[in-house]
Order: sequence, then C-alpha cells, then structure tokens
Amino acid sequence: MRLLTGLAIVLAGLFYVAWPAWSAYQLKLALESGDVAGVERGIDFPAVRESLRPAVMAGIEQNLKEATKGTPGSDLIIEKVSKDTLPKLVEASLDTLLTPQSLIRLHAEGKSLREFINTMKTGTPDLAGQVGDFVRDLFGTKTDPNPMPAGVGVSATATPIVPQNRRLGFGNIKSVGLDGPLGVSIGLSRDPKATAADLTATLSFEGTGWRVTRLIPRI
Repeated sequence: MRLLTGLAIVLAGLFYVAWPAWSAYQLKLALESGDVAGVERGIDFPAVRESLRPAVMAGIEQNLKEATKGTPGSDLIIEKVSKDTLPKLVEASLDTLLTPQSLIRLHAEGKSLREFINTMKTGTPDLAGQVGDFVRDLFGTKTDPNPMPAGVGVSATATPIVPQNRRLGFGNIKSVGLDGPLGVSIGLSRDPKATAADLTATLSFEGTGWRVTRLIPRI
C-alpha cells in the first residue's frame, strides 16, 4: 500500500508539477529566442483570446472615457461607440495582440499585457480618431483629441531576441496553484521585486501536453 501511495504521489508530482513546469519553461525559451513555432505550440490562442476579451473591453472603455473627457455630449458618444464600434475595437485589438510575433515583441520590449491594454491603439483610425469621427457625426464639429500612445507588438520588423535583463526567472513567479483537475495557474509579475502578480497564466492539459489556455492581466 505504501508503495502504491508513494508511486501515486510521484506520478501526481510529475503530472502537475514537472510536466507543466517544463512546458512553461519551453514557452519561456520560445518567447525569449523569437521561436514563433514554439510559441504557437505552447499557447492555445483561441482559448486565450476568450480569456482576454473582458480585460481588453474594460481597457478600451476606460480609454474611451478618457478620450472623451470634457467633450460635449460625451455620454452620447460613449453610448454610440459602445453599441456600434466597441466590439470591433475589441476584436481588432485582440487580432493585434494575439499572434506569436506580437507576444514575442511585447516580451522583448519589456511590456506587460496590462501596459498593452492601457495604451491600446487598434490601427487606423485609432480609438481617439474614431471618437473624433463620432463627434463630427453627432454634433457637426471637429475635435482634436490627444492621440493615444502607440501600442506595442504591431511592428512588422524582424522578431527581436529578449535581452538578458528582461528574461523571466523564479523571482517573477508570485503564486502557483491548481485550477481545476487539469489546470495549473501561475501568477507572474514583470518586476521581480513586486509583491503581487500583474498577470495570471493558466496552463491546461490538452490531449498530449500542457498549453497556456488563459491569460488574466490585473487591470
């Protein structure tokens, strides 16, 4: 009985600790070396897209409020954008972020998902530009809102290699725990000196291995 119990503990440790840790390490190496195929293997992009949608929507809504602050009829602008355009902005932002190349570049530049969301720019026209269009349409006037900071991960330049001082290590891990019967969650912080995680990543066992299936940034 002790032998069977010991064996079960060892197997559980291999399955829930060693295997996901190795998968996470392989994904880390892929991000740091610019290995697009490795990033694709390590991330379930459709699942991660769904997990990020609420945070991206909240970030764009907040940016929208700031972009229209002090504008006459700002409530009407926000209502119209939320109804007609917000879903498109969210999808465009997710399209920009959720590619292996964008995630590699985001990591190489030392940016977090929270920073990406807080400095959202979804292409042409950007959020502020679209707000200006709505103001013209609704009130017959033209505004000149301050342009929002450019997003990261959108350049078509060659994939960068992450410098040593931006590579993740044990100090960036703030929490580890189970997430259901086939999931492991890892709390990460870009700053190793931080006391709380700014991103929670969930790895799930899918068929033949562990992959990232959820990313929840702290907004």
